[in-house]
Amino acid sequence: MNQREFLRKQMLKKTREQIEEKFAGKEIHIIKAINLLTDLESINNLMTENLNEWKLRQPTGEAEKEFLNLEKNVKNINEQKEKLIEFIEKEMSTEFPNFSTIATPIIGAKLLASAGSKKKLCFAPASTIQVLGAEKALFNHIKHKTRCPKHGHIFNHPLLQRLPKQKRGKAARVIAGKLSIALKQDYFGGENNSKMVFKELEKIIEKISNEPEKIKKPNQPSQKNKPEHRTFTPEERRAFFEKQNKEKTFYKNNKTTNQTTPQNSNNKKTTNKKDFKKFNKFKKFKKFKKRN
Repeated sequence: MNQREFLRKQMLKKTREQIEEKFAGKEIHIIKAINLLTDLESINNLMTENLNEWKLRQPTGEAEKEFLNLEKNVKNINEQKEKLIEFIEKEMSTEFPNFSTIATPIIGAKLLASAGSKKKLCFAPASTIQVLGAEKALFNHIKHKTRCPKHGHIFNHPLLQRLPKQKRGKAARVIAGKLSIALKQDYFGGENNSKMVFKELEKIIEKISNEPEKIKKPNQPSQKNKPEHRTFTPEERRAFFEKQNKEKTFYKNNKTTNQTTPQNSNNKKTTNKKDFKKFNKFKKFKKFKKRN
């Protein structure tokens, strides 16, 4: 068999396995249901907002009929939402008994939808479970060095909502750790000890809430090697510019003397060492300028 044909067959086999894994599992129905639920929530919010605005105008005649039809549609959407929530809760309790009770079924379904499949979510570490749902903030942190997100879908967890803003990151990490253990138990067919774990979680979060808040000191910039910023008086400025002008004239005079006078070993050096150092620096700078 040709190597090319063998590779083709292997790749086709792998794609078939991946398609079966993705679409044959029961979790696909949960993912579709939770995505539909989020869409229905956004539609419902828009429709109720417009209905409330229309109600203030007091519609009459044909406008009133249309208004009543829209009101019926909103009620139907709410009923459909309730049915979807019941379906998600039922499916999550059968597929993920430990995970759904600790995370609540809706948050669990959202985490599953963000992960993509049951296998990916179950093998994901606690750090990724913590940040699932906050992908935009995470990529902004990686790209633009903004603040790292502390929580994604876990933010809506009932235990996390009680805590103040400063302690939510620590609590989210604890919840994510417990969720990752629960997911592995569900995937490999472990015991259902979710109620006991939830009670432990409540105790841990109570401890976190009772901890004294750390008072952060404002970040003071280090004063080491920092130049002093001060305003100069007119006299000081005048003295500074006079000094600069003297140096310029000195360089010019030295240049003319070097061009006119021959280089004799018997010539005595009348200038100071500091002046020669300055002149040599100026010469090097000129050479560097010519090269560039």
